[in-house]
Amino acid sequence: MRLLTEETISKYTQTVGKRNQIDEIIKPIFLIQRLLGQQTLDPSWTWRRYIWNQLFTVSLLLYVILGTFEVLSQITDIKTTAEAYYTLIICSICPIKYLLFVGQRYTFQKLYVTAKTDLFDLIKQNSEEKESAVSDKGKIMIKILFALITFPCIMYLVIAFCYYAGGERVTLSKTTSILMPMASPFYEIGLILHTIFLFEMAFSILSIDMWFVFLMFMLCMASDSLSQMLKVKQNNNETDQIYSIRLNDLLRKFHKAHQKQTKYLSILSDMYKWASLVPLLQVFLFVCLLLLLMSEGFNWAFASNILPIFVQIFAYNWYGEQIKIKTANTNMALLDFDWTKMHLKDKKSYYIIMTYMNKEFGIKTAVGNDLSLFTMTSVLKASYQTYAVLNTMKD
Repeated sequence: MRLLTEETISKYTQTVGKRNQIDEIIKPIFLIQRLLGQQTLDPSWTWRRYIWNQLFTVSLLLYVILGTFEVLSQITDIKTTAEAYYTLIICSICPIKYLLFVGQRYTFQKLYVTAKTDLFDLIKQNSEEKESAVSDKGKIMIKILFALITFPCIMYLVIAFCYYAGGERVTLSKTTSILMPMASPFYEIGLILHTIFLFEMAFSILSIDMWFVFLMFMLCMASDSLSQMLKVKQNNNETDQIYSIRLNDLLRKFHKAHQKQTKYLSILSDMYKWASLVPLLQVFLFVCLLLLLMSEGFNWAFASNILPIFVQIFAYNWYGEQIKIKTANTNMALLDFDWTKMHLKDKKSYYIIMTYMNKEFGIKTAVGNDLSLFTMTSVLKASYQTYAVLNTMKD
């Protein structure tokens, strides 16, 4: 007998709007979010309903923070101190990012419904291949998310188990005390709590970024379909009159779909203006700390954090760049549209749309930075410069 039947899975992965193919792709994320009390796409989600999940998370955060301060009070070397401060940074970033996200849950629900209905319907109308691509790439995205979450966890666990097998007991992170005796069963309890903390922090931070990637991915796919919509030619047996009417109908359909996408992007940009700033700040601090640590000696467990963090900042800025590219492609498709065959009154509508399309579209952070590859390199450069200054002061 299966523990999780389709009926049970559907019950615990409820989302806004009518259930469709998109919900089925993302249901593994919904299940974990439900377990952690973070499934804000569930229309019945409230703070009160999941208060025990939230209290457990807060208790876990306080436990790790106190354990980290305990270690900081006993150490003096810069390497361990830097790692300890990174733990405190993560403990600060996660609740901030989570509260920002939950505070925008109704906006998020609206975006998700638009993505899985209006945008997905446009993609399906364009071609079956693109519909299949959404499913395939969505599944790959989920696998990448779990890989990024489990990779650092596994690295820390492997090192702890290697010591354990050799008869030595060390904490999952050497910069955080379990605040209990290092004897059984207290050591094992502390190890389990630290593992849960590591997984929950990684999942909480990365799942929010995953939702950004998903929402942007759907917009990019829909934008491609929008450009494809304008590629139309007159049929051999089609009169100029019928063709001009078809062009006008197509332009109206394009304008309606484009307005929805523009509104979607505007809402998405507003929702993530603060959340997108967090990974930039995180990578700035992390790279600086990592360079300082590498100057003292390499730590593989700590360095395992570099992969998910760089994927975070790359995803945000790459999709920010993609929006500009997709906008340019749509503009070119509109320029190539066979507008000369339209009626004079309909040409005026075309000119108005062209004027509107000249507006600049993109995503900005709360401090006004564009999400782009240029921003990503600027953050890395600033981080290195800060490290160089700190390293000079140390010498």
